[in-house]
Amino acid sequence: MRRKRLFLCLLLGIAIVFYGVPYLNFQGDLKTVIFSITWVLFALAAISGNLIALLYGKRVNRRATTTKQIFKQQKKQKVRQYG
Repeated sequence: MRRKRLFLCLLLGIAIVFYGVPYLNFQGDLKTVIFSITWVLFALAAISGNLIALLYGKRVNRRATTTKQIFKQQKKQKVRQYG
């Protein structure tokens, strides 16, 4: 389910870039150029974030489950200590 959502977000991000870049103005007023550059940078950051999550998502999930298990074990140990 998560991979499908990430893949959909990746495709939508790419579609937005292809749709939006022709309407951006990279020549002209300074404010317009700065806005265009930052818009493209934010769009590329969103696309790269989704791509990284798709490629390396399983490694992060394994670590998260082990840390959750460790936290549960530590919590059980704290509850069982009478002192």
